[in-house]
Amino acid sequence: MIEIEVTIRPVALPDGPRGTMARLRGEGRFALLESALPMPRQAQWSYIAGPALATLYTDETTTRLERDGREIACWADPFEALAAVAAGEPDSVRFEGDCPDGMDFVGGWVGVLGYDLVRHVERLPEQALHDPILPRQWWIAVDQVLGFHHPSDQWWEATVRGPAERWPWTRARRAEAWARTIECAGGPLPERGQWQAGSLSLRTSRAQFERGVETIREAITRGDVLQVNLTRREEAAFEGDAWALYEDLASAHPAPFAAYLEGPGFAVASCSPERFLHRRGDRLEARPIKGTAARGIGETEDAARRQQLAASVKDRAENVMIVDLMRNDLGRVAATGSVAVPELFELEPYASVWQMVSTVRARLRPDCGVAQLLRACWPPGSMTGAPKVKAMEIIEGLETLRRGWYAGSIGYLDCRGNMDLSVVIRTAIVAGGRVMVQLGAGIVSDSEPAAEWAETVAKGLRIVETLERGSEAAGQSPHRRTALCDFT
Repeated sequence: MIEIEVTIRPVALPDGPRGTMARLRGEGRFALLESALPMPRQAQWSYIAGPALATLYTDETTTRLERDGREIACWADPFEALAAVAAGEPDSVRFEGDCPDGMDFVGGWVGVLGYDLVRHVERLPEQALHDPILPRQWWIAVDQVLGFHHPSDQWWEATVRGPAERWPWTRARRAEAWARTIECAGGPLPERGQWQAGSLSLRTSRAQFERGVETIREAITRGDVLQVNLTRREEAAFEGDAWALYEDLASAHPAPFAAYLEGPGFAVASCSPERFLHRRGDRLEARPIKGTAARGIGETEDAARRQQLAASVKDRAENVMIVDLMRNDLGRVAATGSVAVPELFELEPYASVWQMVSTVRARLRPDCGVAQLLRACWPPGSMTGAPKVKAMEIIEGLETLRRGWYAGSIGYLDCRGNMDLSVVIRTAIVAGGRVMVQLGAGIVSDSEPAAEWAETVAKGLRIVETLERGSEAAGQSPHRRTALCDFT
């Protein structure tokens, strides 16, 4: 029998999510999930989780659970590992203090799942280069979460005690550790770190990308596939503080599902606008994005661009294909008759683009947990195409680099069974002395190669501009490094 105790209380802190995260770095391994662009009903809370109690990660062959520098368990299948450590709702949850409505993460796991976990679901050709080599998934276990409610500008602290042999593991002197977190979160703001980037280079040329568009159109004409998401990477040399890069990216490209994670040899600075999967109890929600228009200059041009996207037959067709794919994926684990599409072709404004977003909802069957749910829906359908397996086979033949964490997910698995995962897009990944950004577009029968290239440029505009400003600063004095982000 699994019983946990959750203590929740309001706390007064001097700053918002970014300032608080800046204060806590260096006190252990923390992760930030930030609603940098709050939105009604879907992006009202930001979370800082940590310090880490354990790490779960998957390499090319094995998934390992490590605590205190020792391997505790290992699995051949990464989804079975998630099922083992996130076993679903405990038998009993006792709250001390009232849990605010919408605070769905109080402790559990926070991390990133890479696109290439699909190789544990489907047999795909091995053609693309694996560069850089990063874990296929990486999670930290946490028993303390700071939740920031944006509408009320209020912080809440959640701490969790559970059985010592199960997560979240109870340890001695945790009260002192939790108090230390609050002390540091209210302490002085550290000096801002610095970063610099070299000149961006294309790992896929424009000519290669546009030839890929033509190849996909030919496959569509043959009837092999309906849509394929084709992507390309830009990268540059990087040194300095990846956290400072995240601060600059989130300011330039605020997004409802922003996130910052850092681990041994890597950092992920994400400004994602897209929710992959949200679970609360048995309720599931996906919000796939398909359909893009560049923002206009001035209100009149911007309104015209929005209207063009709203009326676009191509973009609507692209969107509904992925909605149908998500309906099918969720239908594998949903209660009969529960899959519904309450919102279709909604338009949302972001820093450089308008996006077309739809909502798919369902109820999870009682016999299905997180492993079955993720296995049924992995990877995010908006990042593959339809039919999913054939689209991924085409992607493997056209993209010369494996996607790694790009097109995967970042988020949390709560100890009560809740889950919220974004799609890893509009994201900078720092590893091996480089910063990498990947951009893509959904290709359909009437796609024009030049227009699809322009769409990728529009999506990455604010992120690329931020990196280019870092490149312009590269001639300045040497920059401060931080221990958690030493990528040499």
